[in-house]
Amino acid sequence: MKRIAVAIVLGLVASAARGDDAARAVFRVFVRTAEIEVRSIRDDWDALKLRREQARQNRRMLEDELRELYGSGRKSWPAERKDELFRLVQAEALADADYEYRKSDPRVAYDTAREIAESIQERRGASRPGVVLLTSSAEEADLVVEVAACRTAKSFPTQSKPDRCYVLFTVGAGLHLDPTHFARVPADYRIKKFGTRAWRIAGPTLERPVFHFESYNGGGKEFGCPSAAAHAASAAVDKFIEDNYGVLTAH
Repeated sequence: MKRIAVAIVLGLVASAARGDDAARAVFRVFVRTAEIEVRSIRDDWDALKLRREQARQNRRMLEDELRELYGSGRKSWPAERKDELFRLVQAEALADADYEYRKSDPRVAYDTAREIAESIQERRGASRPGVVLLTSSAEEADLVVEVAACRTAKSFPTQSKPDRCYVLFTVGAGLHLDPTHFARVPADYRIKKFGTRAWRIAGPTLERPVFHFESYNGGGKEFGCPSAAAHAASAAVDKFIEDNYGVLTAH
């Protein structure tokens, strides 16, 4: 998927930061959508499916090799081989996501990005280490949140509307943030807050230096399905900032 900066522009009111930590009291976030390639040709879908199967096969082959060489207990596997497996697991997860989101509608992705931005702006959590503000460009931002794609599903085929909504989004460093600080966030970072309906798909790589996440509305509700998935993504971004604020703002 190609990426372009489509800003979600909102009216912002910045609270003045006080004290010696003024520079650290405000954390800036830019929300945008990705340019989504609408894949309507069946051959493209088949290619995505084949890539997913190949990624799965690569991961399984390495797992079998490591079990044969070092036993079934992963704790005994060499660190460098576990890192190799981790990279294949991530490649499989991304290939799977590319296939699952092959029918994503760019208009839905734009609306979802707008809702995520509004939710971030409205959220007022006591757990926030500082003020979180939206910016109008990646150049001004500490973090860039990008909605890559959206998809829906039905719990039962007879339902008139989908009741399960998902959002694929990324979190990466903005140009206002020192990239070495973002690199300090563990590649295997997981959102551990109970009730946060979002999970990591893949951590940063040299080719894609962003975290990939997927959020979910919780299922079972047709009304407000896309909005609930967007709010879950917003909560995940908030948790990411809360958990990693120290390393992201370290001097």
